[in-house]
Amino acid sequence: MTKKEQQGLSIINGHIGKKRVYETYKQSNPEMAQKYLEFISKNTDAQYIKWNNMKKKFVV
Repeated sequence: MTKKEQQGLSIINGHIGKKRVYETYKQSNPEMAQKYLEFISKNTDAQYIKWNNMKKKFVV
């Protein structure tokens, strides 16, 4: 795990909603959990995150 991903994981663990979403993705779809972690790592101040099914990525 990169330093940036560790920072993203720290942000996720510090927010109950993001942690719940991440844990749910880890259980149901590990690939999506990784994309969620990468998105949070790049967008540390994002609040309302949505999945864009057409582009297959998370967006603000």
